Amino acid sequence: MADKSSAIVRFDQLPPKGFSKSVVAIGVFDGVHRGHQALLREAARIAATIEGGESVALTFDPHPAAVFAPGRVPSLLGTLSERAALLQVHGAESVVVADFDRAFAAWTPDEFARAISCRLGAHTVIVGEDFRYGCDRSGDTAALRRDGIRHGFTVEIIPAVFVNGIPARSTTIRQMLSGGQPEEATHLLGRPYALRGDVVHGKQLGRTIGYPTANLDSAPGILVPAPGIYAGWVHLGDERHRAAISIGDNPTVAPQGITLPRTVEAYLLDDFDRDIYGARIGIDFVSLLRPMEKFDGLPALMRQMARDVTEAKIRLSS
Repeated sequence: MADKSSAIVRFDQLPPKGFSKSVVAIGVFDGVHRGHQALLREAARIAATIEGGESVALTFDPHPAAVFAPGRVPSLLGTLSERAALLQVHGAESVVVADFDRAFAAWTPDEFARAISCRLGAHTVIVGEDFRYGCDRSGDTAALRRDGIRHGFTVEIIPAVFVNGIPARSTTIRQMLSGGQPEEATHLLGRPYALRGDVVHGKQLGRTIGYPTANLDSAPGILVPAPGIYAGWVHLGDERHRAAISIGDNPTVAPQGITLPRTVEAYLLDDFDRDIYGARIGIDFVSLLRPMEKFDGLPALMRQMARDVTEAKIRLSS
């Protein structure tokens, strides 16, 4: 069994048979949505029936598009460490990360299957029905079954998971969040979409007009939902606070002809008044209150912000 003192084990650092009788769920697992969770549940279920069995999630970093289509790498639904934590929450006893570079992408399907057997000690491999592997994605689920016979593991194929008639896919979730549909994304994720990062200093305009906000410095390459005003939750340590969240470039206060950088700002409700600069927070996006708008001056903006706060409280209390 591999050393699990760290949440992440690197595939290329595993010794032969680094695991014993592992049940391996394989995928990019971006977002760890309900479809991914179905793979993880099945891996955990089968591992529990095997003496000495262990459920393992094998994921890839960076996203394969970084090799196959560098100009079209999608914004991700979480960092690698966040992905690893979610994989463990949903049943993976260990998380193994394969560095997806050109050398790894050039492996034949048989080389990949042999490595799964030799390094992970695979007893069973769990994949989705659209799984592809090996050089030029030449291996499919039928090939994996054949490779499994040669290398001593069985293969379980999990069908796509549909929620309200919509397939749970990372691409679909990205489209929903980019379109200002966090509630629909929540259905496919099984939880609200979240951004995490440190609270940094902004222009402090909110403080001067009575709405001090926590400005989030989120990780690069992570998807930020569409501009707008959202109701959501801010996690601060073990605390959870209701919040009205603004994503946008503050068009009302921008100088004429100037577009300000996009920011993610959370106004914590319920008379929260502590200084949390430098703190690490998480923001859960529950629902879109309205799109980002430009108002005719600060008084109009402040009146709308008061309405936003009232509406956010109503949404988060229901």
